[in-house]
Amino acid sequence: MEWKFDDEALEFSGRKIKPSVRRLLEMAPVLATPKKDSGLAPDSPTYYMYRDVAHFGKIRYDVTRILSLDLAGERNKTLGHVHPRSAKGAAWPEVYEVLSGEAHFLLQKVTQLGVQDAVLLSAKKGECLLIPPGYGHVTINAGKRELVLGNLVSSDFDADYSQFLRMRGGCYYEMHDGKLVRNRNYGEDFELRKLSASEFSSAFGTYAPFRKGLLAAVKKPEDIEFLKKPEMFY
Repeated sequence: MEWKFDDEALEFSGRKIKPSVRRLLEMAPVLATPKKDSGLAPDSPTYYMYRDVAHFGKIRYDVTRILSLDLAGERNKTLGHVHPRSAKGAAWPEVYEVLSGEAHFLLQKVTQLGVQDAVLLSAKKGECLLIPPGYGHVTINAGKRELVLGNLVSSDFDADYSQFLRMRGGCYYEMHDGKLVRNRNYGEDFELRKLSASEFSSAFGTYAPFRKGLLAAVKKPEDIEFLKKPEMFY
């Protein structure tokens, strides 16, 4: 399937799709230094979300376009969200692919006892990443040009942004110079692991079909069944 951008719209396989837009004012609650002047107007777009680009049963394919910006000293990023649990008790997973640019993914597993795991994953064009059940995540544009991502996820739930809004972002901030700064709202009793997206994802058996990309994997519905039934994730 071919894609390109026409101003803000996404042209995908003959369709023109308008985005939901995340603006700077909405990002302020999750920034390391929200009062610092970014040089951008409050209504400036920071990233675009193109939902329901394609459907494969109850699994939808979305595209996200994250601009290359300095957000008051931070690299541009998504707001961050957590997936709820399904009726059978397992949290919903998700799969991402870098379509262009360079990405860092901050994954965090947080319980009432604090941060149980925190990992920063790097990925380049053509690489895929599994978001396992129970991990909240933030996507960071780690390059000098815009970052474009595809993702596959069940259409049976809505993302929960409340943890990131309450805690003022993820457990680490990635500054514009690449420095990683701990978010003290999560406490001190944890460390950050660093891996490539493929190293992290290869630990899970469900990752194998995505080595050739998301839209190659959907050709075999049984390989993406775990996205509809998270209790099948392994």
